Amino acid sequence: MGRRQADGEETKRRIVDKAGQLFAEKGFNAVTMNEICECATVSKGSLYHHFPGKDELLLYVLEVDAKQWRQRWEDRRAELLSTEEQLFLLAEQYANDFQNPLSKALEEFARSRVISDEVFKRIWTINDITLQACRTVIQEGMERGELARGELDEKVIIISSMLEGLGKTYYMYDREKEQDTVKAIYRKAVHLLLDGIRAGGSC
Repeated sequence: MGRRQADGEETKRRIVDKAGQLFAEKGFNAVTMNEICECATVSKGSLYHHFPGKDELLLYVLEVDAKQWRQRWEDRRAELLSTEEQLFLLAEQYANDFQNPLSKALEEFARSRVISDEVFKRIWTINDITLQACRTVIQEGMERGELARGELDEKVIIISSMLEGLGKTYYMYDREKEQDTVKAIYRKAVHLLLDGIRAGGSC
């Protein structure tokens, strides 16, 4: 990689890092491209060279965040043997997302404009990372005989929807002061879930 290319990649990483911080702190609508330039110490020309607009920048930030989520999940999952342990870990990952302020930025973005098919596909791909994590755990659990056999897609939809649905705790608890409470709720949900899908259960 040449020096100019390396400098360009470093500039892009700095833009993404600072933009992510701003979106997390202020949401999507309140952040301006001028503010991002200032925080990342880049010129407008440099910013627009890498990202044609704020929409594209937010989507890229979300894609990077999702890839980091997947890497954290894979690293931690590798240390666990049983399906139950992995389900509890998955619930913890979902609970941690409860305090991810980029989720709020995405909500603002989606509410403030008509979403094109291309943008919808990118958002779906971002969300699909957690769905695939759930699918892997359930499929492997059934193959190992730890979970009851059944329709895989149906189980994935039910379990992922349950974990995502618990995201409404976002509106019920203080994200900074009650994170332990939220994690406990997710763990209780997995306990209830396992009563139904362990091998020998009714589902």
